[in-house]
Amino acid sequence: MTIQNALSFIRQGQHDNDLRIKLIKAETGDTRQKILDQKDLIFTPEEFEEAYSLSLFKCQHQEDADALMAFRMWWIMLCRSPDADVTSP
Repeated sequence: MTIQNALSFIRQGQHDNDLRIKLIKAETGDTRQKILDQKDLIFTPEEFEEAYSLSLFKCQHQEDADALMAFRMWWIMLCRSPDADVTSP
């Protein structure tokens, strides 16, 4: 697990519509993790945040920063979404 993997995920995730669709369609967090594992994108939440901060620091235009912030929010919401096979009480 490395920050470099998280940086790669951020770059790919912002531009690879197929990857985003696969992650959205994954019914569980484990399935999402397997999708990332297959692409050698193994990172911790802390590494993701470190990569995000580094990427944000490097943004030269507000539009790029806005897109990066939107991607981070999408990823956080996706990670926090309940698994499809789990029912709420």
